[in-house]
Amino acid sequence: MSVQRPKNFLTFSAHRLKRFARDQRGTLSTAFALSGLVATLLVGASIDYGRSVGMQQKLQTAVDAAMLAALQASATNRSTVATQVLNASLANSGITATWTQSPTANSDGSLTGSAQGSLSTYFMKIARINTMTSSASSTVALPPAQTASSVTFSLTGAYGWWWKQVDLYIHTAGATSDTLLASYVYQPYNLSASSGRGTGTTTATFRNTSGNMVSGAVDTAVSMGSAYDNAYLKMTVYTDGCGPGMAGYTTTVSGSTIQNCVTSGSRVQTGTSRNGQATYTTYTKSTTASVYSTNDSSTAKYLFVNGVELAANTTPSIFTLLPCNQTSTHAWEDGGGWSQQDIFFSVATTCATNTNYKLTARVKS
Repeated sequence: MSVQRPKNFLTFSAHRLKRFARDQRGTLSTAFALSGLVATLLVGASIDYGRSVGMQQKLQTAVDAAMLAALQASATNRSTVATQVLNASLANSGITATWTQSPTANSDGSLTGSAQGSLSTYFMKIARINTMTSSASSTVALPPAQTASSVTFSLTGAYGWWWKQVDLYIHTAGATSDTLLASYVYQPYNLSASSGRGTGTTTATFRNTSGNMVSGAVDTAVSMGSAYDNAYLKMTVYTDGCGPGMAGYTTTVSGSTIQNCVTSGSRVQTGTSRNGQATYTTYTKSTTASVYSTNDSSTAKYLFVNGVELAANTTPSIFTLLPCNQTSTHAWEDGGGWSQQDIFFSVATTCATNTNYKLTARVKS
């Protein structure tokens, strides 16, 4: 027995197949569109997340820099300086930042500040997320430094025709004047010695507990303490070979030229007349002192530390002048010629914490 199909069966079946195909294409198109949107959102979110991580790093670096600058500014100017540095650090980054806690002093002298930054999104705008935010905070400090609390100057050489005195001064925090701690005096004697370079004697005086300057061995240890906020060396030079208030003249002894010093205005017998009477000469101080100080940027260069001339037009820090817990060398040029220096010391220090000096500002947290 055979089954008779309707004569339009083939037409009907073809129509159903075509409609099914159209429905499937529509469903697949919608599925692909949705999956494409999700993929775009995922890729966009990952890109914006990476930008968010970068924003956090840049914001932290900017806040650290701003706080370090604020720490070294005056108290009344801290916020202004911090804001200027914060904005400059983030320039051209697209990040906008504001302080949520302006630089604030802590009891230990450190400063703390916090800021919030915002950055426009690229792809997350599709999900109506237009900005990303991040926060950063920083605590910065200037830790106290170790400075020379005791120093010993040991003479290793002294030459020249000129009188010179090297003084060690400190300024105690809050004091109205500087304090002289030690003086080292070179008195030329035999100007023919050392192949005509000239040699002499060196003596020293030191400040005692009563505030008086008393004689002592050149290599006597000098207590500097830990309450000073400035320390420097000064060399005074008289080209006539004699110190303040003294006039100089030379004589010849056994073929050597000898430096002599007398009180200015003194009459000294310098020979005899043809009839055998004594002749006198009055010697009066006529030269003025030349002064070279490490506290003066124009003259600090007359000192060499560890064989290196101090930089011109600057004043050296205590850390350059008296390196902590070290033995260094000092050599002074008295102005007579730069080819070789004239008075030399080996300088040994021991150190202690001095709150008047600070190390480089650092980030605590």
